[in-house]
Amino acid sequence: MRRSLIPFALAVCTAAVLASSALAKEGVELSSTPFGTPPGGTWSGTLTVIGEPALTGVAKPTIRLTKLETGETRVFATKPAKVPTTAESRSFVFEVVFPTAGRYAYTVTDGFTDREYTYPPVRIVGSQPLVAVPSSGGEDSFPLWAPVAGGIALLLAAAGVSIFARRRRFGLSH
Repeated sequence: MRRSLIPFALAVCTAAVLASSALAKEGVELSSTPFGTPPGGTWSGTLTVIGEPALTGVAKPTIRLTKLETGETRVFATKPAKVPTTAESRSFVFEVVFPTAGRYAYTVTDGFTDREYTYPPVRIVGSQPLVAVPSSGGEDSFPLWAPVAGGIALLLAAAGVSIFARRRRFGLSH
């Protein structure tokens, strides 16, 4: 009887710990990432602050943008959103402008504990069209060197496997 109670007691304790940690959720959530934003373009979205009601009511979150090549930093304020909120969460809208092409790091500060939430760097690239590079054989030629080189490499590999298999079959070690 005691042996069957020990796993049950452990399961109850584990469930209690997991439930209490799930109830104590705090943090920020972004509605989107800046992926696809062009240089000079605006990344717009919603930022949701999650935490205790007394703290989320006074939250003033910000988004800090740092260009990794130069170290230039800009801070963008958020505005309360007109979407419904709950006691544990409050939503804000933001508009972040990426001035030029490059790699950027962005960090969100929740605005009530000053905790920073760091996200992976993002690369902002220009929207210039891709330019086709002509082959060296003229306008209508097909680059023949790639299939030929691939075929030669395949033949050499097959020959090597064949020689290795023969040596092994006939017991030739030297």
